[in-house]
Amino acid sequence: MKKLIPFLALAFVGASQAQSLVSEPVVIGESFGFTEGPAWDNQQHRFVFSDIPNHTLWQVTADGTLGKITDNSGYSNGNAVDNNGNIWSARHDRKLSRMTPSGKVDVVAANFNGAPLNSPNDITVASDGAIWFTDPPFGIQGYGPEKAMEAQPVRGIYRWKDGDLDLMSGDLTLPNGISFNDGSLFVADTADGWVYKFSVSASGLGKPEKFARAGDMADGLAFDSDNNLWLATTGGIAVFNQAGEQTCFIKIDASHISNIAVTDSQVLVTAANKVLLYSK
Repeated sequence: MKKLIPFLALAFVGASQAQSLVSEPVVIGESFGFTEGPAWDNQQHRFVFSDIPNHTLWQVTADGTLGKITDNSGYSNGNAVDNNGNIWSARHDRKLSRMTPSGKVDVVAANFNGAPLNSPNDITVASDGAIWFTDPPFGIQGYGPEKAMEAQPVRGIYRWKDGDLDLMSGDLTLPNGISFNDGSLFVADTADGWVYKFSVSASGLGKPEKFARAGDMADGLAFDSDNNLWLATTGGIAVFNQAGEQTCFIKIDASHISNIAVTDSQVLVTAANKVLLYSK
């Protein structure tokens, strides 16, 4: 199905840095439950995203056509697509799963050290094919299928590779958006609004260093091909250069801006009950 609705013009701060975005995005939909997890699928030339409370995974093609992938998503929050076209989902039912291009779903992780994960939240694929995800407690605080107590001693950053799950860091209070760029790992901490930068080596992660902050809340994040950081935060999307300096702010009229996916020609934003598609 396809729904193309003009949206109110965006207000730009630092407009010279934001001229690649059209001023009026297309509203793909505005009646979802709560949207999250936008990711680009280069194999099928589509975006994917989650509607968490409605247990659904959707796709949006480059021309703005909306279609349902599954209505049994495991309350997926974050999604990432690997080079083989597998959709990896960090799910609020406390699981990490992989969906093959044929639609087969395998749960690859649900526990660590004999206890359930908190609620896998956001996710990214490393250059070596490893799956990294954050594990705050949002899904067991009422945003998933059921409330529960935290079973892990930390709210971790995890790596899954070749069947092994490893805790890579427990340094952040509410780890959320996650992405690699230029050999480093970047993770948003929703508790303090900072995006932290981790050095990556064969022995693991270094200590987190403050990199960028737009306000009191940081959610999903993504990097473009020019190494600019795009961050979902209160009231819109903040864009930062490689030095962590904010270059513009894109205002969006929604109660919560949750996440963003960026390609060379388009940007998909999930914002509460809305999904917005921009052309560059």
